[in-house]
Amino acid sequence: MEGKKKGIGLSAQMLIGMILGLIVGAIVGPGIAWVKPFGTIFVNLLKMIMVPIIFVSITLSVAQVSDLKQFGRIGIKIFVFYCITSALAAVNGIFWASVIRPGIGFSQATNGAVEKEIPDIVSTLVNIIPTNIIDALAKANLMSIIFFAILFGIAISLTGEETKKPLIDVLVSLNEAILKMIRICLKYAPIGVFALMANLAGANGLSVILPLGKFLVTEYAAMLTQMFVVYGILLAIMGKINIFKFVNRVKSVLIMAFTTTSSSATCPLEIELSESHMGVPRRIGGFSFPLGSTVNQDGAGLNIPICLLFTAQIYGMKFTPTELIMVVLLALVMSIGAAGIPAGASIFILMILGQFGLPTDAFGLILASYVLIDVGLTTVNICGDMVCTTSVCRSEGVLNTAVWEPGYDPEAALAAEKANA
Repeated sequence: MEGKKKGIGLSAQMLIGMILGLIVGAIVGPGIAWVKPFGTIFVNLLKMIMVPIIFVSITLSVAQVSDLKQFGRIGIKIFVFYCITSALAAVNGIFWASVIRPGIGFSQATNGAVEKEIPDIVSTLVNIIPTNIIDALAKANLMSIIFFAILFGIAISLTGEETKKPLIDVLVSLNEAILKMIRICLKYAPIGVFALMANLAGANGLSVILPLGKFLVTEYAAMLTQMFVVYGILLAIMGKINIFKFVNRVKSVLIMAFTTTSSSATCPLEIELSESHMGVPRRIGGFSFPLGSTVNQDGAGLNIPICLLFTAQIYGMKFTPTELIMVVLLALVMSIGAAGIPAGASIFILMILGQFGLPTDAFGLILASYVLIDVGLTTVNICGDMVCTTSVCRSEGVLNTAVWEPGYDPEAALAAEKANA
C-alpha cells in the first residue's frame, strides 16, 4: 500500500503565489486592481488574531521563565544575555535598513500613510501604563498590551505552585488554540499573497522587484553582521573563542536549523552536542537551549525593525529618536512573543505598522519574502543560543576549555559519550 504523498509546503505555495502575482500583475497592469480585496481579507484575518496572540504568547513566555531560579546566577545571566543580543539585533536591523534604505525609490505607492504624532519619551513611558486594559485591547494599543502582559506574566510566576500551574495550563491551551487559528488563516496565504503582489505589480510594474531585492539584501546583511560581528565580539571577549572556529565546530546544528527552519526541531541536537562540541555542561545546555528557542529570537529582533523601516521608507515617513527607541523595545519584546508562531515576526509587523500610522499595502512584499529569509533567521536564532550559553559558561568557569584546544576531536568525544551512556 502506497503511503500518502506529501503536498507542497506552505512556504513553497506562498513563493509560487508571489511569483504568479508579479507576473500576472505586470501583464494585466492597473486592471488587476479588482483582486485587492482578496489581499485585504488575508491582512484582516491576521489582524484579527494579533491582540490575542500577543497577549497570550508574551504572558506565557514571561510566566514560564521562573525556572531561571533553579539555575541561579548562570540561568539569570544567560537570560540577560539573550535579551541583550536581541536588543543588539534590533539596533543592527535599524542600522542596515538606514544604510541600504530598501524602500527608497518605490515612490509610486506612497499614498495612504497617516503619520501619527509620537509624544516625547517621558509621555511615551507614562502612556505605556493602561488605565483600562479592556480599552487598550479593544484599541490594539500595542505598548499597553505588552506592559500588562509582562506584568501579568510576572505575577503568575510569583504565585504558589498550586495557583500557577492551572493558570499556565490555561495559557498553554489558549496559545495552542490561537496557533491553530493562525495555521488555518495561513492556508489562505497563497491566495492573499498572490492578490497583494498582483495589485502592487499591476500598479507599479516589475519595478517592485528592485525594492524586494534590496529588502532581501538588507535582511541578509543584518543576519551576517549579527552572526560574525555581534556574536563574534561577544564570543571573543567572554568565551575566548574565534567565531569562525565556533561556526565550523557547530556547523551540523546550523545546517539543521537552516534546512528545518525550526528552533524547536534543532534544540535536541544542540543539547546532544553541548558537551562534546561546545564544552557546555549537559545540565546547563538542557536548560539554556530550550529557553533560547522560546525567548531568544534574534532573527525576529532584526527582522521587525527592517520591515518597519522598509515600509516607512516606501511611504516617505521618517522616525524620530524617540520612535527608534520604541522600535528597539517593541522588537525586543515582540521577538520573545514570536517564538513558535508561524511567520511570527512578519505577522507582528502588521500591528506595529498600525502603531506608527503606516498602511499595510506593502505587507505582501514582506510576507512573500519571508519564505526566502526564514532559513537565515532561524540559523541566527540557533547560533545566538549557542554563543550566549558558551560565553556565559566560560565567564562562570564551568566551560570545558579542553574542547577548544588544538587537536581535540569532537566527533570521537561524541562517540565515546554515546558509548558510555
